[in-house]
Amino acid sequence: MRVLIFTEGGSQIGLGHITRCSSLYDELAERGIKVEFIINSDTGQFEIIKHKKYKIVNWLSKEFLTNYIKQSDYCIVDSYLASEDLYRVISNRAKKSLYIDDIGRIKYPEGIVVNPSLSTEAVKYQLKDTNCYLLGPKYIVLRSPFIQVKRERINQQIKEVLVTLGGSDIHNLTPRILKQLSSKKTEIIFNVVIGNAFENINEIKSFSRKNIKFYENATAEEMKSIMLRSDFAITAAGQTIYELISTQTPFIPIKVIENQHYNILALRALDLVDITLEYNDPLFNEKLICEVGNIMELSNRINLIKRYEKVIDGLGSKRIIDALISEGTYGE
Repeated sequence: MRVLIFTEGGSQIGLGHITRCSSLYDELAERGIKVEFIINSDTGQFEIIKHKKYKIVNWLSKEFLTNYIKQSDYCIVDSYLASEDLYRVISNRAKKSLYIDDIGRIKYPEGIVVNPSLSTEAVKYQLKDTNCYLLGPKYIVLRSPFIQVKRERINQQIKEVLVTLGGSDIHNLTPRILKQLSSKKTEIIFNVVIGNAFENINEIKSFSRKNIKFYENATAEEMKSIMLRSDFAITAAGQTIYELISTQTPFIPIKVIENQHYNILALRALDLVDITLEYNDPLFNEKLICEVGNIMELSNRINLIKRYEKVIDGLGSKRIIDALISEGTYGE
């Protein structure tokens, strides 16, 4: 058995797809199943998968897919770029296919459709009897270090804050956040995570102060450690929010791209955040400062941490791979 994971990531679209697919890769590898990443990217190397088998290639063509996929292959696709026609090529070529989609983007051919999100009520799929649908928190994908983590203590005073804007920081928000906060709160250490798809590293590092620590291309274990040390986080509203919930790290989410819209809606609906921000809000700076003041209050952080308990059980990858390799038909 061979499983091919088709996905994308880079300087303009971030690394969220690759991050969650890496968890599915690990689940397959642990079961002794041969697996390979096929990644469409403008970036050549990824720390997150450097020990995995992967190929950087523009796979968005019928010719490539037809030549590369064998009829015995199982395929996983996590893409916002692939067309319906290309999905049909994959479905027709592969023995079995699974599609990850948290925005209801297209009408999918025969296969398994997975929405690994906090809530799926706002996402409407064009349901078909030939498809199997795995929707909701039971299928949220976590990297292995984040499964069943327990925060040991809650500091009365804020000591450390995590700033993480995804894999690419496409709107150059990290410098804006540091400019607003680091010089005014010199007693707080700001842990700034820089991804390898960032194009603003020099500008970020120009904020060289004693209370700023930079972490480039942090591993999953390093990210978990930073989260557990941090009293709260300022984050893009992508895949990282699930890891923050898992580590019970209070956070201020920022919508930095339109496909995070449903994440924001779910966070609000489930009362998991007190406020959400948008990168292009004219009052972004003022709202950020206001919300930082609110989340610094001990009672507010305790309430948020309590809300995070038991939201994600960490078994999403196992359930997804069970469905992919099972012998059942799609409509069951």
